[in-house]
Amino acid sequence: MSERRIWELNSQTVCTILGLSFDEKELPDVFKKLKLDHGKSTPYEMHSGLVQVCSTQNKTSRRLDKLLKERFARYRKIIGHTPVAEICKQIEEGTANTPLSALVWFLVRNQHENSDETEAAVFAATHVLEHRALRFYDTLRRALPDNMPEDVLKEMKTRSESNERLETKCQRLERKREQLKLDIESIKEDKSRIAAELDEQRRLNRQLMKDFEKISDEDAFEQIGNLKREIEMLTDEVKTLTDQLLQDRDETETCPVVVDAESEGSLHAPGASDGGAMLDIDLNGTTVTYVGGVESLLPHYRDAVESFGGTFCYHCGRCIQGRKEIESIVDRTDIVFCPVDINSHNACRYFKKACKMRDKHCYFLRSSGLSMLIKGLENHAGKAAVSQ
Repeated sequence: MSERRIWELNSQTVCTILGLSFDEKELPDVFKKLKLDHGKSTPYEMHSGLVQVCSTQNKTSRRLDKLLKERFARYRKIIGHTPVAEICKQIEEGTANTPLSALVWFLVRNQHENSDETEAAVFAATHVLEHRALRFYDTLRRALPDNMPEDVLKEMKTRSESNERLETKCQRLERKREQLKLDIESIKEDKSRIAAELDEQRRLNRQLMKDFEKISDEDAFEQIGNLKREIEMLTDEVKTLTDQLLQDRDETETCPVVVDAESEGSLHAPGASDGGAMLDIDLNGTTVTYVGGVESLLPHYRDAVESFGGTFCYHCGRCIQGRKEIESIVDRTDIVFCPVDINSHNACRYFKKACKMRDKHCYFLRSSGLSMLIKGLENHAGKAAVSQ
C-alpha cells in the first residue's frame, strides 16, 4: 500500500501532527535542521510557518516529511496493520501505549480510498482530546499557582526516584533489624545462663555460710591462717608463671620460626639450641585458624603452621558480625586455636560452641605466644597419631 506524503494531507491534520510532535522547546531545533530562519518568532508563528510550508511539495516539506518518518519509524512494528477503527478507538479512549502523534501519523499516512473520512475521524477524536487536555491544564494551573503544570511530571519523576531510594534504605534497615533480633535472642540466652550460674553461686554461698557456722572459733582462726598461707603460695606461683609467660612472649617476638631446609616439616622451637630435639610434625594440609593473638606475630604464626604442612587462616577475634561470621569461618577450617589472654569471653564462647556443633577441634591456649601455638600443634599432632 502506497504512503501519502505530508503535503498531501489536510492542513488541519498537518497541524495536529506537528503540534503533537514538536513542543515549544523543539521548534527552534527543527527550524535549524530545516535550515529556516525563525528570528524572534513566537512558538505559534513557528508552528504556523511549518504548517504553511507543508501545504505544497517543496524542499522544506520533503525534509520535514523525512524527519517525521525517521521519528516514528520505531513504532511501525508496534502499530503494524491495525485497523483504522481500532486506532481511532485507542485515540479516543487513550488506551494505547504508543504516542498519540505516531498513531495519527500512521493512520492518515496510509493511502486509503476514503482518506478524507479517515482524516475527519482523526480530527473528531483528537479535537475532543484537545478540549479535555485544555481543561486538565487549566485545572492544574489553578491548583498549582506557584508551579507551572509542565513541572508536574518532573516533580513526579523526582518523587519516584526519592521513593526508590527510601525503599532501598528500608530494605537495608529491615536486614539490620533482623540481625538485631538475632543478637537480642543471643543476649537473652546468655542472660538466662548467667542467671542460672548466679543462682548456683548463691546456693554455694549459702552452703559455705552453713559450713562456716559449724566450725568452732579456734578451728576458724586456724583454717583462716591456712587459707592465708595457701593464698600466698598461689600468689607466688601466679607471679612466677606470669614472669615466665612474659619471657616466652619476648623470646617469640625476637626469635622467628626457623624451618630446616634439609628436612621439610621439621621445626626448631624458638630459643632452642642447635642440638635440641627436632619436631617431626605433618599437618597434611589441615586448615588451622588462629583467633586474635599479637598482630606483630601474625607472620610467625603463619610460618609455623605452614612449616608443619598446614594451611593458615586468621581471625582478629572481634565479633563485629556476631556468630554468623564465626560459624562461616569454622565451616571452612579443621582446627581452631584461641588464646585466652587476649580474646574476649564472647569470642572464646562463640568459637567453642561453633566447633562443638560441627565436631571440630578447638584448643584454648594460655597465652598468645608463638611457643604456645607450636606446643598446641605438637599436642594435636600427637593426639592425631595416637588415634590413627
